[in-house]
Amino acid sequence: MRHHIASFIICVLLIWPSAMAEANTSKPSYAELEQAYYQRQYRVLASQLKMFDRNDVKIDLLAVALAVATHQQDKTTQLEALTARHPDNAQVRFMAGKLWYQIKQQSSLFNKLALVEKSNENYLMAAKLAPDNPQYLIEAAKALAIQSGFFDAEKQASKAVVEKLAQLDQRSYYLALMDYWQNTQNAAAAKQTIATIKADFHHDMALLNRAANLLWTFAEQSQAQHLFVASCKLTAPTAEQLPQWQDACLSAAYLALQNYGDKQQALEALNLLLSEDKVTDEQYVGYLMLHAELNLALAGEATALQSYQQALALTTHDSTRKDIRNQLRKLTK
Repeated sequence: MRHHIASFIICVLLIWPSAMAEANTSKPSYAELEQAYYQRQYRVLASQLKMFDRNDVKIDLLAVALAVATHQQDKTTQLEALTARHPDNAQVRFMAGKLWYQIKQQSSLFNKLALVEKSNENYLMAAKLAPDNPQYLIEAAKALAIQSGFFDAEKQASKAVVEKLAQLDQRSYYLALMDYWQNTQNAAAAKQTIATIKADFHHDMALLNRAANLLWTFAEQSQAQHLFVASCKLTAPTAEQLPQWQDACLSAAYLALQNYGDKQQALEALNLLLSEDKVTDEQYVGYLMLHAELNLALAGEATALQSYQQALALTTHDSTRKDIRNQLRKLTK
């Protein structure tokens, strides 16, 4: 009996390291890859993508998205090659629209218009390939509004897509409708729609965030700040919505520092953002510096000092270090 038990234990001990090694090298799911991307865990994602075949369209798409996010030199070449490989894939075209817009945000002023055109071209192609996909139609409606001529005040082509969305998906319709009111500069209609959102969709982070941005567009900063706070406190329901949620938390803080809305509520939103973020990169350093500024505005010098010191320890940028040291000198005089 003892011999059998001993043999069993030896067998388990021999198998265990092998099983652990296999578990450690097992492929993550696509959802886990996507989550790493939206959480800015770029090193983790780069390592995990090596386990997959680039012939898989979704993997190919994530690899190019990573190239854009990490500012790789050949990012535009990779993105053009991606759409050349998959010209009739709606998801690729939709993400290409997002990625061209992201490149536009990273670029200098002289070529921004051309990059917006590339973004819009891909959004419109995505909607053409999948004409009943609400997510694609929202972006197509915006693209059509941008393409419309000066004399087309009603943005008729964009309006037609918004009306189509009303029949497909109510939530998507309201997102597109708010874009439409902004593009046609219809403040009165915008405020009526925002009232509906606040009453009927007060638990929807994305709709509240879009309503807040619309209020900001029409110079209603204090109301916008309150909605940004409400949106931030709902947190992001999906990985894809994480950047949008982060923007809501940041916007609440920016407006509070301009004396719009409630600074204490903004600080709570920023605390939530810092607690939820997974990566201590330069973006996180920016959060800490904003956190310090907001604490200073609320006479929280000790917490501000801690935030600046943490930011200084994390940043790798000389210009940021200089800015932080200047603030620390002021605080420690």
